[in-house]
Amino acid sequence: MGRSKYTKYKAAIERLGFRQLDVYRMKDKEIIRLQRIADGRVYVVELPKRRDELTVDEFIKLIKEALARK
Repeated sequence: MGRSKYTKYKAAIERLGFRQLDVYRMKDKEIIRLQRIADGRVYVVELPKRRDELTVDEFIKLIKEALARK
């Protein structure tokens, strides 16, 4: 059985110390709820594009930028 194409994005989130709770997919963007493993705090990150339109490096950069603003 093949792995989902989104597995690499979830693994990138886990490397940053977060757990992916939900992903809300819209026509032109996605909203991801993340939980920081260290203290359980939940963050909502809105991506300007869908994950499959981003490379993993672009995805990580957008996540870090969004978390830095919060």
